[in-house]
Amino acid sequence: MAKLSITTAWNETVAFIGREAQLILPIAFLLLALPGAALQLFMPTPAPGATPEFPPILLLLFPIAVATGMIGSIAITWLALRPGGSVGEALQRGLSRFLILFAASLLIGLAALAIFVPLILLLAGGTVLSGGTVPAAAAGPILLAMLIFLVVVVAFWVRLMLMTPVAAAENVGPIGIISRSWALTQGYFWKLLGFVLLLLLATLIVTFAISAVIGIVLFLAAGPPEPGSVSMIVMMIVSALIQSVLSAIFLTLIARIYAQLAGGDDKSAVFT
Repeated sequence: MAKLSITTAWNETVAFIGREAQLILPIAFLLLALPGAALQLFMPTPAPGATPEFPPILLLLFPIAVATGMIGSIAITWLALRPGGSVGEALQRGLSRFLILFAASLLIGLAALAIFVPLILLLAGGTVLSGGTVPAAAAGPILLAMLIFLVVVVAFWVRLMLMTPVAAAENVGPIGIISRSWALTQGYFWKLLGFVLLLLLATLIVTFAISAVIGIVLFLAAGPPEPGSVSMIVMMIVSALIQSVLSAIFLTLIARIYAQLAGGDDKSAVFT
């Protein structure tokens, strides 16, 4: 069994980003953060009690955001596994593999729905299908089922967290991506779960602190961040920049963890 050192992965991540920030941060901003910010910009803000009306442009922006996000994630991961590679090669790898990664993600999503939806319908006594309200007696079991489902989702995500580096580095199909990630994380669940929770906590703290400071400055300089205001647009751009940095760090960390578990090193070629 391969050895896993989160400290080593972190040190490699810091070194890589410090050396290649001019390559990966633009990819993270343009392909990961900016499409998400565009979605947020066009997302409607309904009045209390009103049903939100989604503009048609969201039907176009959402698949674009999903596609560019996966392409960018694979490209950054590929660069983290192939130091010295070019952005063009990384983007080409992302374009050639993102549909495979999307298919793997879709399979997992469909499997989750196939389990969760019938369970909720069973607990709700069929009232959801008929448009009725959920019985008060079913509210508790449904909430418990949702909490259990959330725990299961987190557990499965930990085992499948290497799907992106597998898609970037190995020429396997959707099922192969899922099974390979599952095999590589075998025996490391608790260590990876602790790493994910710690990283999530640090991300929340950093994001909240930076957003709070910038939000206060914008509020004093340009007023409250209301929809369509300058403050809101600037805040969204700043949030996208923060997300770019955090995404680049996370993707590189996952890539370096994959490199350890797959037996790669800093000069490892794409595994075939």
